[in-house]
Amino acid sequence: MLSFFKEKKLVCYICSKEIIEGEEFVARLNVPTKSLMPVGVLDKVLVKHAKEILCKQCHQQSTN
Repeated sequence: MLSFFKEKKLVCYICSKEIIEGEEFVARLNVPTKSLMPVGVLDKVLVKHAKEILCKQCHQQSTN
């Protein structure tokens, strides 16, 4: 099985829990311009471009 999360660790912005393969999470991004379109392995792109990454538990707590 091909793993898409192997280059960078995805870490929850609130609780600092590492997000592992198969786990649900929320990432907040700004819409990129054509010249700044993120391309690459998903975890590297998210670590570099996401404003915040939240695990499912922290996202549920922040929306309530």
